[in-house]
Amino acid sequence: MSDYNYKYDVAFAFLDKDEPLANQINDLIKDKHSTFLYPKKLEDSSNSKSEKILSDVFEKQSRGIVVLFSNKWGTTPWTAIEEKAIRNRASLEGFDFLLCIALDNPPETPKYLSQTQTWTGLSKSGVKGAAVVIEELVSSLKGATKDELKISIRKDSKRIPQIEVESSKFLESVSGLEIATLELKKLFIALEAEKNKFQKSDKNFPIRYSKSDRKCIVEYGLYSIMFYSQTEKGNMLVDLPLYFELQKHDSSSNRLNILAVEEYHFEVKKVGEYGWIKQADNDHFISSKKLAEYSISLLLSQT
Repeated sequence: MSDYNYKYDVAFAFLDKDEPLANQINDLIKDKHSTFLYPKKLEDSSNSKSEKILSDVFEKQSRGIVVLFSNKWGTTPWTAIEEKAIRNRASLEGFDFLLCIALDNPPETPKYLSQTQTWTGLSKSGVKGAAVVIEELVSSLKGATKDELKISIRKDSKRIPQIEVESSKFLESVSGLEIATLELKKLFIALEAEKNKFQKSDKNFPIRYSKSDRKCIVEYGLYSIMFYSQTEKGNMLVDLPLYFELQKHDSSSNRLNILAVEEYHFEVKKVGEYGWIKQADNDHFISSKKLAEYSISLLLSQT
């Protein structure tokens, strides 16, 4: 769907009890992005118009969707409509458009949803942290702010330059920490996408994929690649390196031989453009998508 066909940048789905939280988050982003937040008092069980509005918004009209997830979401009449529309869309597009903010303690998310589409930092980072993650979702989906759209429509001859981020200050902030964690998830998603792309073209040689919050492994024959961060602390990703290993399984000794090791660090190129730099080449910035393509290509070239 063309960017200009989206009516909203962000649509919120939530239970009645979570409407105040939805309003707080919406207040932080509505000046930058067009948002949809349907007041629960309008969801009259006899109002078929509300059902059509919700279905159209979540299935077709919104660039990104944010679910404020408690364990009853999807079980009430109106959240069931929201969920059905979201799953219908996901069956065609995948889940890249979706961000699920877990509200329960301990966090719960829909069983069908990958951890890469979830955010559990609300208790630590609050509504401001949630707003940052949502804005990053919109950015990843190529959404512009309202001001940027106005400039584009006017076809201004003088483009407003994007403000370069002061990396050291940014990376120490909540925003930097949350975006770094999100970027790691994006890398893992991109690795899985590249794996699936090859698997569709050659089903005779299965590629195995597994991941956790801080580690992702892709195996092909005797060879494997692994990205991992050694830290156990969720807020230290920015400070500690992300390691890449190319490995080969020795069937005779049942051990892994490490063929190559590379070290990467999260990097902010400019606002809305995040990725990685290799320690050996600090001037070379690479996006998560390109890093995934390079890594899978390296793995497949070994056999």
